[in-house]
Amino acid sequence: MATGSATETSSAGNSRTDDSVAVVGAGVAGLAAAEELARQGVSVSVFDKGRGVSGRASTRWADGDRRFDHGAQYFTVRDERLAARVEGWLASGVVAEWRPRLSSLVCDAAGVRAGNPPPERTRYVGTPGMNALGKALADEATQHGATIVTGVRVTPPKPTAGRWRLTGEQGDPLGDFSRVVVTTPAPQAAELLVASPALANAAKSVITTGCWTAMVAFPEPLDPGFDAAFIAGSADHTPLSWVARNGSKPGRPAAAETGDCWVLHGSSEWSQANLELDPADAVDRLLEGFWQATSLRAVPIAYRAGHRWRYALPETPLAERAPSDAPRGLYAAGDWCGGPRVEGAFLSGLAAAEKVLASRS
Repeated sequence: MATGSATETSSAGNSRTDDSVAVVGAGVAGLAAAEELARQGVSVSVFDKGRGVSGRASTRWADGDRRFDHGAQYFTVRDERLAARVEGWLASGVVAEWRPRLSSLVCDAAGVRAGNPPPERTRYVGTPGMNALGKALADEATQHGATIVTGVRVTPPKPTAGRWRLTGEQGDPLGDFSRVVVTTPAPQAAELLVASPALANAAKSVITTGCWTAMVAFPEPLDPGFDAAFIAGSADHTPLSWVARNGSKPGRPAAAETGDCWVLHGSSEWSQANLELDPADAVDRLLEGFWQATSLRAVPIAYRAGHRWRYALPETPLAERAPSDAPRGLYAAGDWCGGPRVEGAFLSGLAAAEKVLASRS
């Protein structure tokens, strides 16, 4: 995948044509938009503050080959446009179907009990990690000429001679663009889209909650009777909403090689109330909930780490897939536009690209 560093962006930005587009955010929405625009011959530059691409469809490698999908756990497909893309990804090994032993638990004042059976549906995961989704989209975008620059935090675009000038947080020039597509989480998008009051206010209206994630590896395999489980209950009774054995997903190493790797997600209620916890304390609390929910005896931990997703879930997403201020050349996309999750982000990115293309005709 052809990417640049923040120190390389000046020459890349200055070489843009008069009809170039900047995409802020290299998650699924931003990369879907960039790939479609590049495929249609548009000059596209993507900027992201992270070290890599794929956003919350993310995978962390630790201590050799231990890996944890610590963001999106899987994705489902309803729309034929994503279905067509997934068909190709299945053939090339980018994604695979995940068929875990799936359970549902309820934690309440009476203890832990079985919940309603989880819905039957086809669940897909990236291989060898969930970030394979973003990497595939990025590869396809760069093959069509897009430039992807990571490690740079973009400041709000400034109008300059009828175009939008993008600058990094350290003052590094990123280039002038005719249009800008912002695909960051809603609270960040509201700050970046300040030049369009309508778009900024729309982003501000979205309520977004955080999520604490614990990544833990046990020396020996555990047997709670499932590979993954939805967990329901108020924050008074459990901090958890989901637990999954990462090694149950295709393309992951066996527990004998890396230990039994699990991902524990905090519920929106508990995470939001405890968002400023120290990561080590958050992991302790999530592990306590894990032992309680599984009724297993606590055992030693071979590896542990916590990650705070400050803007994990849009609780009140906008109805519109890709809100825009076309006269100003500003567009928004993401899982907070039109519907959450991986598919929602992908479709929102496509919708933003379609609006940009329509504005050029």
